[in-house]
Order: sequence, then C-alpha cells, then structure tokens
Amino acid sequence: MAQQLTDAFLIFALCVLAIACIFYLVRAVVGPGFSDRILAVNSIQTIVIIIICIIAVLQGESYLVDVALIYACMSFVTVIIICKAYLRSHHKDRANDLSNLKGGKDK
Repeated sequence: MAQQLTDAFLIFALCVLAIACIFYLVRAVVGPGFSDRILAVNSIQTIVIIIICIIAVLQGESYLVDVALIYACMSFVTVIIICKAYLRSHHKDRANDLSNLKGGKDK
C-alpha cells in the first residue's frame, strides 16, 4: 500500500514538472530579453534532471542517476558557453556604438 502511494505521488510530481516545463518552454520562446530566455532554458534543464531522478526511483535503476549527473554537467557548460558568446557579441556592439559616438563628437 505504501509503495503504491509513493508511486502515485511520484507520477503526480512528474505531471506537475512536465506542465512547468511547458510553461518554461513558452517563456524561452516568447521571453522579452536574453536573460529571460537563458533562465527559462536553465530551468528546463533543471526540471529534466529532476524528472530523470524521479524515473530512476520509479524504475529502480541507479544508472539513471549517473545519466542525470552527466546531463547536469553538460547543461552547466552549455549555459556558460552561451552566456560567454552573448557577452562577447554584446561587448563588440557596445564598442562599435562608443566608437560611433566618439566619431560623431569630432564632426
């Protein structure tokens, strides 16, 4: 009886997490700014890690926790690379804007 109750709770948690993931996906697509999109993608990745761990408990397979840890490392590196690339392009745009402003003052 206790096992069935636990399984039902975990399945309910999976459903709630799936719905939250859908809302975050909408936020990632519609988000007004880059930071909103990055936070939404990072939240989706965190939810996926939690879902993998819940499935590991439901299935009784411990190797899925290892998969979740590898996915967590990959998602961390992915977010860092995307942010670094964005900041690099953002700084180039700001440098061009500043040089245009300086050139505009000399005229």
